[in-house]
Amino acid sequence: MHVDDMLLQSVTGRLAESDFQSLGLVGAFTQVTAAMPPLFDVDGAGILLADEEHVLRHLASTDASAKALETVQESTGRGPCVQSLVEDAVVATSDVLADPRWPDMGTLLAENGVRSIMGAPIHLVGTPLGSLNIYKNTVHDWDDSDKRALEAFDGLLERLIASSLALERTEVVVAQLQEALKARVEVERAVGVVIALEDIDAVSAFERVRSVARSARKPVREIASYIIKYKKMPTR
Repeated sequence: MHVDDMLLQSVTGRLAESDFQSLGLVGAFTQVTAAMPPLFDVDGAGILLADEEHVLRHLASTDASAKALETVQESTGRGPCVQSLVEDAVVATSDVLADPRWPDMGTLLAENGVRSIMGAPIHLVGTPLGSLNIYKNTVHDWDDSDKRALEAFDGLLERLIASSLALERTEVVVAQLQEALKARVEVERAVGVVIALEDIDAVSAFERVRSVARSARKPVREIASYIIKYKKMPTR
């Protein structure tokens, strides 16, 4: 067991009782992220949230390597955090340099010392809208205690997001999340259609929808609606 359950409860309980209102959502997430490395005994942690085009954007990180991990996934649309969002599941790799799922990530991250990664989806009202990740700079086999702990932090972050929305905070990131939530259901349905049409996996289908939206210079929600309605990809 990597994460002690009693220590996890103590840390998340203390964070849940913190007064984050004056910090804003970004400040609150930064403090939550900072509490993670000692608990998990990892080298860093970070948070990505989806924008209105369902591109994962860096929000908070503990160090330069964690930010590099997030930036690489933001730019490539691939990696454990992206897969975690798309599949709504915890995704882990013991050695990203040798993982065939993301053959380019090892090269891109080698100089930053990122080696093993675990990502978990961040939810709002049960809908995945981001990804929470931890990393180590050595090869590492994650266990169920790591997964449970990440899921506990997901619950904490969901409460922070819900509170910010309820308070009608005017932060850019809150507006971003509101738009992402509106688009998510249609994007998920469109991904299912693309999987059936093109016989590809969910992550590839997700990127396909976003790629068509970028090429057409139209909102991803509009493209998703077209795919759902006509059961085909737009020709232009």
